[in-house]
Amino acid sequence: MRAGRLDRRITIQGKVVTQDEFGGEVVTWSDVATVWAEKIENRGQERFSAQQFVGKSAKTFKIRWSATVAVVTTEHRVVFDGRQHDIHDVREVGRREGIEIDCTVRSEDPVDS
Repeated sequence: MRAGRLDRRITIQGKVVTQDEFGGEVVTWSDVATVWAEKIENRGQERFSAQQFVGKSAKTFKIRWSATVAVVTTEHRVVFDGRQHDIHDVREVGRREGIEIDCTVRSEDPVDS
């Protein structure tokens, strides 16, 4: 994996579910790792739903393999460029050489905590 292509900074976050004082679930996200990545633009789509256009952008992020990021699953998410990306697939590249993460982001989703 060429270091020169890893020119984007992404944060991988994991879901943390706790209970509030009334027993209800509270979902928060905590940072698992912040790493350098190569961004590969895939296809996107746009459709008309509920009287408005909703677009989705598909991306693949390639990162170096490490024990920290080897545990990334579809239960995690990627934050890149101030936007949340839902992870749909995670693949190992080579033998512990790298990881490819396929994500989508809806066009109107801002980042939250």
